[in-house]
Amino acid sequence: MLSTQYYFSNAVGSVLFVPDSFVYLHFTGEPMSSIELRALYVHAANLLARYSLGGILADHRAMPAAFAKEDQDWLLTHWLPQTVSPPPPPVFYAVLPNSHPARRLHTDDVLQDLRRHVTVGVFEELEHAADWLKRQESGPVAD
Repeated sequence: MLSTQYYFSNAVGSVLFVPDSFVYLHFTGEPMSSIELRALYVHAANLLARYSLGGILADHRAMPAAFAKEDQDWLLTHWLPQTVSPPPPPVFYAVLPNSHPARRLHTDDVLQDLRRHVTVGVFEELEHAADWLKRQESGPVAD
C-alpha cells in the first residue's frame, strides 16, 4: 500500500502525492469527461512543479474507456511538452494499464509518443511501479 497525501480529486479520479517521490494518478472508473480528465492532468503538472518531482504513476486499471482522441492529442501535444520541458531533469512515467483491450490507452503508438518526453515503464502491479519510480531518485535503473 502506498503512503499518499491527497492533492485533488473529481469524479474521474484523484491526484495523490507520494512525498519526496512522485505523483500518483488514480482513476475511479466513472465515465470520463474531457474537462475532468484534463483537470486531473493540470493538477498533476502543478504538483510536479510545486515539489520538483520527477515521477508520475498513472493507474489506469479502473478506466472505463480509453481517452477520447482529442484528449489523447491534448495530453501528447500540449500537456506533456508544457509539463516536461527540456533540458532535463528527466520525468519518469509508470503506468498500470487497463487489462481490457478496448479500454487500454497505452497502445504502442501512444507509448512511443510518450517516450519522446518521458521515460516510460509499464507495470501490472502497483508495488512494482512504485518501486521503479522510487529507484529513479538515486539514478535510473534498467528494467
